[in-house]
Amino acid sequence: MLGWWFVVTAPAVGDGEGEVLATWETGLGGLDWIAALAAAGRAEQLRFDGYPLRYTVRAEEVLPLLADGSVFGPGHQPGELHPERVAACPSDAVLTVDAWDQS
Repeated sequence: MLGWWFVVTAPAVGDGEGEVLATWETGLGGLDWIAALAAAGRAEQLRFDGYPLRYTVRAEEVLPLLADGSVFGPGHQPGELHPERVAACPSDAVLTVDAWDQS
């Protein structure tokens, strides 16, 4: 399948690893939402090579998209979604969004 595999992670607490909030697979246009946030200066792209593309973005930008499902794209479901982690995540937390090229 041509498309993207996303992993959204909240920051680590203490010395632990970050918590996965959601994962999902999309088609080719699935990158549009995070690219638009980056273009608007509301996300920062840290890696550009597709293995993965890596962004940082404030939770307040992503959490509503996870909650309403719009980030998953038409016809796509989350592979993994942790509503309790999403609800507990502070809106000012800086999330990591990894987008893995599936081509």
